[in-house]
Amino acid sequence: MRTARAAVQTTSVQTTSVPTTSVQTTAVRRALCSMGVVVISVAVLIAGWVVSGDPGATTAAAVTPAAVSPQGRGALTLLSQSAVVQPGQSFDLHLKVAASAGPTSGLGVTVAVYPCLSSLSSFDQSVASGPVGVPISQTSSPLPLSSLPTVAGGGVDVSLPVTVGSSSGPVIHLTPSSGQCRSYPSGVYPVRVALVATAGSGSADSGATVSSFTTHLVYTEATQTTQRLRVGVVLPLQLTQRASVAPSSAELRVHPESALTPQFPDALENLDGTVTSIAEQHAGVPVTLQVSGQALGALAVPGHEAALSRLAQLAASPTVHQITVAPYVPVDAAALVGSGLQAELALQIARGAQSVAAATDTAVPEVAAGFGPWIAGGSLDGATVSALIADGYQQAVLPSAALSGSPAVGSTTQPVVVGDGRGSSIVAMPASNDLTLRFVDVPGNPVLAAHQLVAELAQLYYERPNGTSPRAVVAAGPLGWKADPAFVDALLGSLTSNPVAEPITLTQLFSLFPSTTTCRTGCRLAAPVTTTGLPVTAIRSERLRVNGFASSAQGQHELSQRLGDLVLGAESLALRPNQQASVASASGSALDAQLSQLAITGDREITLTARSGRVPVTVVSNAPYTITGALSLSSDKLLFPNGAARWSTPVTLLPRHTNVIYVQVQSRASGTFKLAVALRSTDGALRLAGGTLTVRSTTTSVVGIVLSVGAVVVLGAWWIRTSLRRRAARRAEDQVTDDPRPTGSDS
Repeated sequence: MRTARAAVQTTSVQTTSVPTTSVQTTAVRRALCSMGVVVISVAVLIAGWVVSGDPGATTAAAVTPAAVSPQGRGALTLLSQSAVVQPGQSFDLHLKVAASAGPTSGLGVTVAVYPCLSSLSSFDQSVASGPVGVPISQTSSPLPLSSLPTVAGGGVDVSLPVTVGSSSGPVIHLTPSSGQCRSYPSGVYPVRVALVATAGSGSADSGATVSSFTTHLVYTEATQTTQRLRVGVVLPLQLTQRASVAPSSAELRVHPESALTPQFPDALENLDGTVTSIAEQHAGVPVTLQVSGQALGALAVPGHEAALSRLAQLAASPTVHQITVAPYVPVDAAALVGSGLQAELALQIARGAQSVAAATDTAVPEVAAGFGPWIAGGSLDGATVSALIADGYQQAVLPSAALSGSPAVGSTTQPVVVGDGRGSSIVAMPASNDLTLRFVDVPGNPVLAAHQLVAELAQLYYERPNGTSPRAVVAAGPLGWKADPAFVDALLGSLTSNPVAEPITLTQLFSLFPSTTTCRTGCRLAAPVTTTGLPVTAIRSERLRVNGFASSAQGQHELSQRLGDLVLGAESLALRPNQQASVASASGSALDAQLSQLAITGDREITLTARSGRVPVTVVSNAPYTITGALSLSSDKLLFPNGAARWSTPVTLLPRHTNVIYVQVQSRASGTFKLAVALRSTDGALRLAGGTLTVRSTTTSVVGIVLSVGAVVVLGAWWIRTSLRRRAARRAEDQVTDDPRPTGSDS
């Protein structure tokens, strides 16, 4: 039994309300909020002074949240709260105060409840900048922190009974005000909870706000027969891995995954805890899980095997827990298709489906039967829609901003048909941008973020309460969202037996509307934002290399798949372009580590003593698996068995073996020259190993012999001729010398 209750002071004043509007995107809503907040605040200040007539009361009723001291920012967090309050119930808050806030003896808690909200724009404003207006009910003085009951987890409990209308006592009075919500007293009421310094602290800053936050009280008188708002909750279960810093070749050979950074223990714990929360604490709450294959691989380590077992348990109840066919890593489908990487998109989907099937012990869905909804993080175009249809998708969930003129009932959505411009179409359901933002809107206070999301669902319901036609929304976590067990526990717990919001799976949500809606403006696809910096060339190159390795590594399908998964990791939407390029390079390093086990060696110089002979080519394989490929040789001084200067032959390399291949060659000349050797993959796309041998030929060719003999004959003929001429000249000289007659005498 609780020992302390909060004393509440009731105040009723006229306030200026934000006009009701239905806005489809967060950007528009918040723009309206920011333009009106100053005018509204000034008007409320004047109204509070005129109506109350009590300057002291006006000062106590703060119009806008007090400034939070930088030292105390985040000192007050929400552990849990009442998701919905019905007649006769209390509004419970479990709060945690950080030790950095100071001694508990000098701290107190104040609670102020503001008029119920009349529109989604006013709800957005209450979240973005705090509630506007004068509280309709608030604590008359801070509740001493030391006097509040404690709860599990080291927090304190504030429990406030809720009554309708003015009354006395420590309760929250839901009194009417100007601009009252249409379903009063049912509605969504902003609540500002503050941690303040008290007089007992002995500080000169007594009364100053140390830390504060805004949550919401959802009050309803709805019965169980009410047509509740259907909500398709989509939880991405993903992890982001970047390139590792200089892993060794030995590590990469044994564990190609070491090319990427290992997951931090807290990230794995959060993912594990999220799965546990869904499977054990909230097993009956319908939810759709978008599980990435990379996350499943990260969980397949000692200490987290139970998470995979729980996922298999969830997959066994598809009507409650839908596990979508998601890509191996979150990707921008339009960016892949626009870059000419349609084949990579198909691989992403196939590997994602295989990973989930293997982890959950289920069959891989047949493409012909359809994969269910594709959950997009951005816009699509006609070419991407065609690719998704070809890959097995018949439905899609798109951000509401990705469709122009998407159909709505109030601020809820309905499925529409989106064409690819070539006669094919897909059924699309817009997801609320507002609800997506709630997943990440309150860093450091995940429970508060979850309750703000649930409160917004209630605000959506009260746009058209007690209707007869079904209304639905999709609350999808953003791609790359980091799983948070506290957020998931608070969200699913708040949706359990919720009287105004009913969670359903995406399949159930699509089937809720048997016919699609015709859009007034055609529901055209918004053009994708072309901001991608995908390393397209590197991705294509590494994919070709991995495929080449797969064609040669006999019986190593799993190893080839692991290398291929590294290439898929380079396409992750959660990575920046430079990080994607680093991952692509890391995948190449992992493949190079496998190829480093192959080498072409041999004698430093091979001598041919005859015109033809056999040249030994030695290929050393230290790989623990068989390699098949094609051994190619080329030389401009040798002829190979095909009579050409280039030749190739298939080879099989035994594991951990020195393989010698003898090649018959014929020399075209004598001398020393180079012989180029290359071992290529079976498909020819990858150079597995290479080297150069030196060949020295000592043989003499027929042409050389003929030329040599001819030279000798010519030289001999020249010598003989020259000798004969010299002899003839000598004989002539001798004859002249032997003549006795004097020169010039008569006969």
